[in-house]
Amino acid sequence: MNTLSTDLRAIKTRAAIQSHFIDLLLEKNFNEITVKDIARAANIGRGTFYLHYTDKFDLLGKLMDEGLKSATDNFQPKAYFKEGKVLPERLVGYALKMFDHFQEHERFYRAMLFNEGISSFRYRMQQSYLKKFRHEIQELSQANRMSDPITMEILPIFISSGMIGLVGWWFKNNMRISKEYMARKVFQVMTKGPLQVLGFAIDEEGEDELRKK
Repeated sequence: MNTLSTDLRAIKTRAAIQSHFIDLLLEKNFNEITVKDIARAANIGRGTFYLHYTDKFDLLGKLMDEGLKSATDNFQPKAYFKEGKVLPERLVGYALKMFDHFQEHERFYRAMLFNEGISSFRYRMQQSYLKKFRHEIQELSQANRMSDPITMEILPIFISSGMIGLVGWWFKNNMRISKEYMARKVFQVMTKGPLQVLGFAIDEEGEDELRKK
């Protein structure tokens, strides 16, 4: 058998293992799943499983890495700004693209976000976004003198935590709100702030007094 055929077979086998593993995660707590369960579901022998993964933790880690890489590859924060200003069309387009991604990979995200035996995914998801956000936006903020370092430390954490929570809520509600509407609301929150989106006006005098303190 030539190398290409061998490689293609390995790719197909790993894809089958991962797909059936996700099915199991949607049904059972990760802690209760065994390698035997995974091999049986994928219709392979345990020996074949161990040719590709050390154990179920190795499989979970690699599945997370691949899923998060797919999500962050198209995350390019610098593209949403021009001369220090947000480009609305690009930001809305990105938000819509992300909801497209979450919808396309719904099984993966449901398994990772809602399986009680997996506690690390939300943290790893947040860290993958923070790493790229900080790398690109900090360069941009320094070049444009946009904000102080503490704000640039706090803001990405606030945004990423909110976005992950929002995606979880969207799935729990069976995506009953269109991704287009969700993308527009994300844009409003990102550009106007949560209180203004809710319709609360900001007391300008009070804001001025706060700046003086």
